Amino acid sequence: MIRQPSAQDYLDDLHATGVTRLFQPHLDSGERAAGIRRVRQELGRLRSELSTQRDAAADANGAASTEQLKRRAAPFNLLLLLHEQLVEEVNDLERSLSNGKPLPYSFDFGRFIFGDENSGEWFIGGQDQYDDWLQIQQFKQRLDALKAKGQPAREQLNGVFGELTALAATHEKRQQKIESRQKRSFVLRRLGMLVVLIVVCGVVGVHYWISLRDLSVLAFGLALVCGVLIPVVIVNWKDPRTRTARKQRKLEQQMLQLKQQGTQFRQSYQPLELQIKALEVHYSRMMDTWEEARLVKKRLDTFIEEGQPLRDRVHGIRGELDDLAKQRENLQKKLDRRQKRGAFARRMFLHLMLVIASGALGFYFEYTLRQDYASVMYGLGAFCILLVPLAYIDWKNYDGKLESRLRQVETRMRQLQTEGKQVMKRYHPVELQIKTLIAQYKRTRAGITTTAEPESIV
Repeated sequence: MIRQPSAQDYLDDLHATGVTRLFQPHLDSGERAAGIRRVRQELGRLRSELSTQRDAAADANGAASTEQLKRRAAPFNLLLLLHEQLVEEVNDLERSLSNGKPLPYSFDFGRFIFGDENSGEWFIGGQDQYDDWLQIQQFKQRLDALKAKGQPAREQLNGVFGELTALAATHEKRQQKIESRQKRSFVLRRLGMLVVLIVVCGVVGVHYWISLRDLSVLAFGLALVCGVLIPVVIVNWKDPRTRTARKQRKLEQQMLQLKQQGTQFRQSYQPLELQIKALEVHYSRMMDTWEEARLVKKRLDTFIEEGQPLRDRVHGIRGELDDLAKQRENLQKKLDRRQKRGAFARRMFLHLMLVIASGALGFYFEYTLRQDYASVMYGLGAFCILLVPLAYIDWKNYDGKLESRLRQVETRMRQLQTEGKQVMKRYHPVELQIKTLIAQYKRTRAGITTTAEPESIV
């Protein structure tokens, strides 16, 4: 079976391109130009192979989840990021040569790519970083072993606490029931119900004593039973030995036993728990101090969070300015059309044509002896004549409204532009810092380090 190239093989190929040797000061212009062409060809080939290998890893696990596919493609994505940074370094070198500037800083990048396939965390670094990573992984294995050792005790403790929580909820409900039973209103309600039943039964017994003697006797008997129940209810209310109280005491004993059991489990698990927490804190510190890119990412997230309100306001101002610019353009077009030479004359010509047409029709109807229609047409012509000065006034007023709306839009645009300049003064430094940190994060994440001061072009 043909072995598929690993991520380490591709990293070795990136080193074999000799991209770092292009920055050596002893190369002449011809050697450096030929090296740049050769490196570009090799980097182009490797990018194609890396993309193919990444896609092949995704296709081989088509049934896997998105998170699993992301973890499997993580080393190749990291190598593609390194490839992107190497291409950028070559572009900077070419620009410096073409502009006659000094050589950029020479650099180097890690010889090893290592990481955790389960978590999808991959890194590029040198021998020292690789050794540190191995030490951290050994430490993590020890931490995982302790967690696995304490898992049964933790599950038992969680089970005890879960059962204790359920019993506590039941205990609270029963306690509320007991407290409500001990209130005076509890017995008064029951005594009131018995008194009402006695009165009702007495009234029924008296009412049907003559007509229905049997029903009357039954009602009196029921009233007597209710009367006997009154002292029973009072005695039972004062007696603390109720069924609910017995259940409550039994439940309290169960809770006490569970608390004792939980205390025993906690005492046996607590030393291991403290050891696990101490190791987790130590592991977190090791990761934070070892991985420089993580620290850069924290700073980057801080600046992004700080600049987010300003960025949102800038986008809001731009969107509002675009809408106002469209409104101003439409208003300006309307004003230009109305202020063109002959625009008002055409409107007046339309009114005059209506007057002439009405008069002509009126004359025609008068000539044909249809006086009613002729009167209507003459009236319509007179009305159109009266509309001429009104049309002139409306024309001027509408021009004024358009100009007023245009001035309002332009004033709002100037206000937004002034506010936008003020916001950009505050956001521009943050944006520059974000761009700088993004570039620094990419270089650090790709394992690129600066190795020497820039040299002059030979």
